[in-house]
Amino acid sequence: MSDLTQATRELFLRSLVDEVYMRTPILEEIKRRNKVTYSGGKYIERLVDTDTIDDLVQEYTVNDALTDQKKNTLDKPRFTWKYAQLPLRYDADEKFQNITAGNEEQLLDLAAHLTEKGQDGVRRFLCKKIFNSGSTTGVADGATGFQSLVSALDHDVTYGTLARTHSTNTRNWWQGADPGGLTATTTSAQGTAANMTISNLRKWINETDVAHYMSGADDLQVVVCPTLYNKLRAEMESKLIYKPGSKQKQGITSMELDGHEIVSVPYLQTTSTMKTWVFILNMRYFELYIHSARNFDMTEFKWQGDVSNGHDYWLSRIMWLGNFVCWKPNSSMFLSNIS
Repeated sequence: MSDLTQATRELFLRSLVDEVYMRTPILEEIKRRNKVTYSGGKYIERLVDTDTIDDLVQEYTVNDALTDQKKNTLDKPRFTWKYAQLPLRYDADEKFQNITAGNEEQLLDLAAHLTEKGQDGVRRFLCKKIFNSGSTTGVADGATGFQSLVSALDHDVTYGTLARTHSTNTRNWWQGADPGGLTATTTSAQGTAANMTISNLRKWINETDVAHYMSGADDLQVVVCPTLYNKLRAEMESKLIYKPGSKQKQGITSMELDGHEIVSVPYLQTTSTMKTWVFILNMRYFELYIHSARNFDMTEFKWQGDVSNGHDYWLSRIMWLGNFVCWKPNSSMFLSNIS
C-alpha cells in the first residue's frame, strides 16, 4: 500500500468515530449505545418476538379441564447487505503542488485533504440515507441503497421481507406505532395533520404503542427539523434542559422533555416535505450493520492515465457494505404531516 493511501486511510479510520458517527444525529446515539454491529453472513436476520401469551392464562376450578394451547410468537425478518463506495481522487496539479513541493511551497497536506473530503462525504451520505434522502417512499428490501427510518416505520409496506397491512390486521406488530392510539388497527393516522405541541408529543408517546416498549425515558429520541424544534422550544422555554456532554461540542442541538431527548436536524429543513416529519425513536431497537469484510476499506491510489481514454489523475475508493435496521418498528413512530 502506498504511503499516501496508508496515511489517508489511517487518518480516516482514526477519526471516523468523532468526525462521522459523533457528528451525525441518530448515529451518535447508536454509537453511544454500542449498536454499530460488525458482522458477516449472507443476510442480516434474527428471530423477533411478535406477541404476548397472557391470553393463554386460564382461571379454573378443580373440576375444570386444564387448557393446553400453543401460540406461535416468533418470526424472522431478513435484510440484505447494501453496497456503497466513495471515490477519492487527486489530479496531477495536486500531486506536484503537494508531494514534490518543499514545505514552504506545499499548498496542502494531501492526505489530510482527502481524509476531510472522505469524512464529510460519508457523514452526509449516512445522514441522507437515514432520512431516506427526503423521499416518502422507503427503499425496498431488494432494491439498491441503504434502508432508512421511512423504510422501517412507514405503514403498509413490506419490511425485512415481512408484509404488513393495517386494513387486514396483517402483522400490525411489525408496523410503526400509530398516532391514533392503541386501538387504531385497521386504518393509519400516520399522515393526519397535527400541530407540534407538548400536549401532542406526550399523547404520541404515552397513549400509543411507543409507551409499551420503553424501559426508561432515555430510550426515546425525538427527531425534528429546526422549525419544529424551535416551535416546541418556545412552548417549553421555562422547562428547557440542554443535555450536557459531547453532543453540544459536536454541534448537535438537543433538549429534554419528560426525560426524552429532542434533537434538531438541519438536514430535515432542506425540503418542504421533510420539514413536516417527526420521528419518535426507541433507540434500543435500531442498529447500523457494517460487514466485517468491507468495513470502510480503502483501495490503493491508482493512476488512471494508463487506460484507454484515461486521465492524469489518481483514484482510490472507500468501500463499505452494510444496512440500517430496526428490529421492533412498533416501538417507534413516524409522523409525516406535522406543523
